[in-house]
Amino acid sequence: MRRLRHLATILGLCALTPGLSSAAMADAVADFYRAKTLEIMVGTGPGGGYDANARLVARHMGRFIPGAPKIIVSNVPGGGGITAANKLFNVSPRDGLSIGTFSNALLTLPLISPAATRFDATKFTWIGSLAREDGVCITSKASNVATWDQLARKEIIAGTTAPGTTTHVYAALLANLFSGKLRLISGYPDGGSVVLAFTRGEVQALCQTYSSLNVLHPEWLAQRQVNPIVAIGLNRIPALKDIPAIMEFTRSENERDIVRILVAPTAAGRPFAAPPGITEDRAAALRTAFKQMSGDAEFLADAAQARIEVQIMGGAEISSLLDDVSKTDQAILEQVRRIVEPASAK
Repeated sequence: MRRLRHLATILGLCALTPGLSSAAMADAVADFYRAKTLEIMVGTGPGGGYDANARLVARHMGRFIPGAPKIIVSNVPGGGGITAANKLFNVSPRDGLSIGTFSNALLTLPLISPAATRFDATKFTWIGSLAREDGVCITSKASNVATWDQLARKEIIAGTTAPGTTTHVYAALLANLFSGKLRLISGYPDGGSVVLAFTRGEVQALCQTYSSLNVLHPEWLAQRQVNPIVAIGLNRIPALKDIPAIMEFTRSENERDIVRILVAPTAAGRPFAAPPGITEDRAAALRTAFKQMSGDAEFLADAAQARIEVQIMGGAEISSLLDDVSKTDQAILEQVRRIVEPASAK
């Protein structure tokens, strides 16, 4: 009884001094992270756009997390990011010391192809994204396919990662909704591997995020060493204003709905997430640190040097985007599934 009265007294003091509670929570977060190491797990191999973004965040975010933990980066390629997402959701400790970043296409993959994943994207603890990510589909000069009209007449090979990931979804969309003559070769472990296959001439086309191509081969698009065919997004890419956006190809409201669901994740760009179930105070600290970092002069200078454009989207906004997408009509989702399923690729 005496112990219960003591607890009631403490709770009463906290109620009378709400600032004490928030200050104590902040101290608890700092105490937890102090002298600890936080890991950012990347769903691709080293050297690509997601890897570059993760290493940029790793160099700066620790300064803004209470307790200033050390941050390291590990690469977990496989399945176009599905391996990393599955691991983050099911294996990583739920203590705030694990963050993952992987293809934004995986945000809607559980909705479109639930059997392909072992995670629920709506249950991740979303931290934020540095930028939106429009895609672009390109062909090699050797393909002799330089325009959409030519792609509609001549078949060429497109390399992709696993079905449901960015490189596969974009190419399947062109092949199966708009009759682009792409024969999809899937199964490359990550986007960097697809790019390597493209440079070797194993494939003549690929669809990738615009920023990844700029990180890996900035000269390709700037000097038109490749042929940009179509931008994957609701609007044209400012740096490629002469290249049509895929939404311009739609012929009905139904097709526009299909394109919207498939390109919606581009708004979340390069998303960073923690596992489900971490404590709210640590989740809030990570989201706040991510936001503060994105406005820091030293961070922005480093991002510019790495050719990474910063246009932040908060974790709450990513969650809201997923909530909206989850309300998509089942009839539209069924059409989307037929478009992106491997068996439907040409």
